[in-house]
Amino acid sequence: MNSEKTIKICGKDVIMRYCAGAETGYEILSGKSSDVFVPTVAEHDENGKPIKFDPPKAMTDDYIKLATAAIIAAYDFRSDEHHTVEPPVTTKEILFSASPDEITAMIQAVVELRTKWYAIPLTVPESE
Repeated sequence: MNSEKTIKICGKDVIMRYCAGAETGYEILSGKSSDVFVPTVAEHDENGKPIKFDPPKAMTDDYIKLATAAIIAAYDFRSDEHHTVEPPVTTKEILFSASPDEITAMIQAVVELRTKWYAIPLTVPESE
């Protein structure tokens, strides 16, 4: 399942799409594996079952690049061999003109889309 969401960045409606294209796009933009978004097992019980996890190693920069890749993926998906659909915002606008609230919303949206795409069960109620 590929999930999409429209958010506002720099006053423009921008579509984000989480799919394999977003993950490979992140890896191209960052030069890192998308594994930085996955918690790592810190401790196992006596039966080898994971009981404690360290948080993902992703930094703010990683989330911004993942969100940017999700934006690019949404518009690449809408393109075909005869017509290229460009995102309404550039990476430069995201990095230098987006407000802190817009960056926060963009990161929250990509985390939500990634969670849906991987069908990760919620451990905390959505209301929180």
